[in-house]
Amino acid sequence: MLTSIRTTKEKLLRAALMLVARDGFQAATTAAIADLAGVAEGTLYRHFPSKDDLLIEAYRRLKAEVFEAISDQDDSAAPPGERLKRLWRALFDAYRADTEAFMFGQRFGESALARREGGAAHEAIAGRLGQIARAGVAAGVFKDLPGDLISNFFFAPVGYMLKAELAGRTWSDADLEAAAQAVLDSWSR
Repeated sequence: MLTSIRTTKEKLLRAALMLVARDGFQAATTAAIADLAGVAEGTLYRHFPSKDDLLIEAYRRLKAEVFEAISDQDDSAAPPGERLKRLWRALFDAYRADTEAFMFGQRFGESALARREGGAAHEAIAGRLGQIARAGVAAGVFKDLPGDLISNFFFAPVGYMLKAELAGRTWSDADLEAAAQAVLDSWSR
């Protein structure tokens, strides 16, 4: 049971996240979500117009929470390379602390709902990356690359390394530092 979460709406959001993370979208029926949240199935519709709306809101909240967690690590006065490495490590650590959230985000991004969501949830993190990239280009230390390319250089190692951890691999702090440095190297002149 989801006892640490206060409101029924929050219980439903977390239950949906957990089911999708663990078993995929097909397992996240309204009945299963309600059961895991400890509420009647009809209660779901008092809080969300549809199951899709519930899943989209779960994704948006997840991204907002991750952005909040990583924003605390960004020091706009630091050199762009240091900012990039800190942000990468903060993102990795945020998802490492909640692997269900990571798996939900991965599965959501590969679903038809991602197109319906429209990318709004991802914009804050992408915006922060863009700020760091522009600062690095202006300082002459980063390549002037398309945003989608630098974004993939940033996010791909996070996904790969977290999936490897979920499969039993352990990454040391030295490994994570090397990965953050590799991300920086991919952006650097």
